[in-house]
Formats: sequence, structure tokens, C-alpha cells
Amino acid sequence: MVPIPLQGHLLPHTHLAMKLASNGFTITFVNTQIIHHQITKSESNGSEGQEDIFAAARKSGLDIRYRTVSDGFPLAFNRSQNLDQYLEGLLHVFPAHVDELVGNLVQSDPSISCLIADTFHTWPATIANKYNLVHISFWTETAFVLCIYYHMDLLRKNGHFGSHGK
Repeated sequence: MVPIPLQGHLLPHTHLAMKLASNGFTITFVNTQIIHHQITKSESNGSEGQEDIFAAARKSGLDIRYRTVSDGFPLAFNRSQNLDQYLEGLLHVFPAHVDELVGNLVQSDPSISCLIADTFHTWPATIANKYNLVHISFWTETAFVLCIYYHMDLLRKNGHFGSHGK
């Protein structure tokens, strides 16, 4: 499972990982090194991180593995102040790191059969096809947001979106 490294996307992936594992699936949850670093730092303040949640799940018999991968930037890089550059990196550099990790995982465990990735990633189908995996696109937004995207043409046509100043 490869979420977009933003909280609103990580939490639904975490919940899905737990749900699938509780139904007998083996899950490898992939997080970026920076998000892992931030979670680890918050754990020292008493918060429970994803790795702790997954460790507790493993103790309960759930088969969830946790891996980290570089997003293409050093830990010290300020992603908020350089958002455009960071988003470009997620689009063009991050996929190569995920590709390498998925290749290593498939090589070490040929039973891996599926890549579940955030719908907002544009590259997972390419990686899934490369390793002969089923690609599942996981939508983390609400149904309302999906409805807005789906009907954007009607919103524009009826002057509800993108018609400012006309």
C-alpha cells in the first residue's frame, strides 16, 4: 500500500491496511522516510505512531509489514516552504524509489499480487504492470468530493465553478 504522504491520505490507508489484514491479507505499508521521521519525533511526545499501531496489530496476529522509502528529498528539505518543488518530486522522483522497493519486495516474496496506491498518484499502474501485479486505486476523499470532480463540467457549464469575472 502506497499512500500520498499527507495526513488526510495516510489515515484512510492505515484503516484499510488494518481492515484487510484482519481479513487474512498480508499487507506491506509503505511510508516515506520524512513522514516516518515526523511520526517518530511525535512519538517521543507521547503520541502513538503508525509503526506502533502496526506492531500492535502484528501482536494480535495481523500480518502487516512496514517499509519506508525516500520521497527523493533529504530529511532537512523544507517541504512546506518548497511545496511546488516537493509536489514535482512526488510526481517525477518518488515513483522511481517506490519502483525499486516494489521490485525488491516482489523478488523476495513472489506471492505479492497487488499494489494498492492512492488514486492521486499517477504512476502506480505502470509499476504494477512492470511486476505483473493487480493495481487497485484507493480513493481517500469523501463521496461528496468524488461527486464534485465527476460533475465538474456541469458546475462550469452552470456557472458554479471557474466563472469568476465573467
